[in-house]
Amino acid sequence: MAAARDAAAREATDGDVPDGEATAREAWRAILALMFSGEAPGRIHAVCQAFDLTPAAMKILLVLSGGPRPMRELLETFRHDPSYLTSIVDLLERRGVARREPHPTDRRAKRVAMTEEGRRVLAQVQEMLSVPPASVQTLSPDEQKQLLRLLMRVVDAEPTIPAAMRPRPVIPPSD
Repeated sequence: MAAARDAAAREATDGDVPDGEATAREAWRAILALMFSGEAPGRIHAVCQAFDLTPAAMKILLVLSGGPRPMRELLETFRHDPSYLTSIVDLLERRGVARREPHPTDRRAKRVAMTEEGRRVLAQVQEMLSVPPASVQTLSPDEQKQLLRLLMRVVDAEPTIPAAMRPRPVIPPSD
């Protein structure tokens, strides 16, 4: 029944789109499948558990690696309920990886900054998350380079992705 529902949903959405857009949709579905199933969720859970963080706290820590952020900016970036964001920042402070500090120009506002412990934890988090799943090894080295080039183009088109979440280019771009 689920397979029939999935096929009907795909037909309803893809039947009316041009081939190029249908291909883009399927590529996006592939990316989502890799992020929401396969090894990714288990890896994210294990990393969060190892550092006593939630996935939301880990994402905020990644953003804070670019410098202190006002609470309001974090609310806008992550679209969390204010009380939920407060609880996440509370967790980051309890863990010693971030701290609240006064905003330099708005005395009514607070911003959140990463601590030295946060930088140490983030480096370990990034190292653990960057180990590719076994499925990536099904591609040849040349295919892996091609995949990276293509994904870098997509990531570069998303300016709101924090620097700490962006892949580091290891191969020269090709024209």
